Parts: sequence; structure tokens; C-alpha cells
Amino acid sequence: MFKEYLRYLLGKGQVRAILAIRSVLLILVLAAVPSMQAGGAVALLFVPLVLALLGTYVANGYVIRSGMDPKKPVALPQFLVFFLLLVVFVLVLFLLLNFLITPFIGPETKAAFEKYAKDPSKPMPEELTRLYLITPFLMGLVFYLIVPVLFAKLNILQGLKALLSSIKRSDYVVAAWTPYVIMFVPTLVMFLISGSEEMVTSFFGQIVILFVLFFSLTSDIFLQYPTFYLIKTEEKPEEPNE
Repeated sequence: MFKEYLRYLLGKGQVRAILAIRSVLLILVLAAVPSMQAGGAVALLFVPLVLALLGTYVANGYVIRSGMDPKKPVALPQFLVFFLLLVVFVLVLFLLLNFLITPFIGPETKAAFEKYAKDPSKPMPEELTRLYLITPFLMGLVFYLIVPVLFAKLNILQGLKALLSSIKRSDYVVAAWTPYVIMFVPTLVMFLISGSEEMVTSFFGQIVILFVLFFSLTSDIFLQYPTFYLIKTEEKPEEPNE
């Protein structure tokens, strides 16, 4: 199914154009970051550049999703309304998950966090390292299960209604989590070697950075693969025999 998804993407020239624009914008944003402290024209351009970069994810999301089901074309206003509601939903979900996770953080971890916050130059305690690795990973697993279903329905309420039946399907869970795990691995490796400047600047470290940048540029493409999988494997009602 992933090969079919790649063929679908390759047939859309807009996706390649948006990725090219996104790459240029990302380079400009990264180049502008060191100049932010100096202020001036570069600092004034930083916010528009970031907004333009975020806009490429909205545009690419529409281009990819709009053609997945030829029988149900997606209008741009419909997608924009859905996307805004999705952003609100994701923020609420993030706050809810954070609220649920907080009680499981023990006093030792909280004390380690307060100590590290006072002097970030010191190595991060093991308790915080585990927390910063496990928490984002678990949140990502939840997001990658839920968001593609919402994208498939293009409606928050309908997506939530269909969520239970979707996550009961082991094939969908595999389709949703596989891209996420693949993308998370370079980030995990980068996090583990970030404490060693020698490792970061080594050939291996540079390769890891390239993978992190690549997945940052294409994260929305991987996110919509489970949506594509759901739409293409959706059970169609049987037509009556003549």
C-alpha cells in the first residue's frame, strides 16, 4: 500500500513544488536564527518566514488529501475550516495528555527538573532523560493513531465516532505507527548524541542531522499515509445483484 501511496504522491507535481519551497524557507529560517539577537531587517523577516513555512504544511495537507478519494472531492474552504478545528483539537489533546501524565511524575523527577532548570549547563539527569524520551514518544503514538482518522473523515466529530472501529484494526495500527517509529528513530539518536559535540560534528552525526531534517520536511507526507490507507481499505457497501 505504501508503494501505491508513493505513486499517488509522484503524480502530484504540486507536492514536489511545495517541498522545494519548504526547503528554501527552512534554510532561510535557520539562517535567520543567529541574526535574531542583532535585530534589524532579518529579525523583522523571521516571523513572516516562519508563517510561510507553516503555510506549506497547510497547502501540502490540502493537496495530498483532496485527491485521495475521487468520488468525494474536498473543497479548499472545507479543508481550511477542518484544519483550524484540528489545530484546536490537537492543542486540547496535548493539554489532556499532559494532565494525565503529570501525576505519574515522581518527586525525584520533579526535584531533578528544578535542579537542572537552575543550571542547564550541567549534564541532564537520567530521570529527565527518560522523561524527555518516553513522554514525547508516547504522545506521538497517540497522535498518529487519532489524527489520520480525523483527516480521513475531514470532520472532528465523525472522526472521533470512527476512531474506535479504526484502532481495533491491527492493520491500521501498523500503518499508523510504522511511519512514526521510522521518523522517531533519528530524533532519538540525535537526542542521545547531543551531549557529545564530537559525536554531533562527526560524519555519523551529520548523517543523523540530515535524516532529522528530511523527516521534518516530509512529516506531513508520512502523517497522511495512514489516512490514505484508511480511505483505500474502507469497506464499501455491497452493490445489490441484478
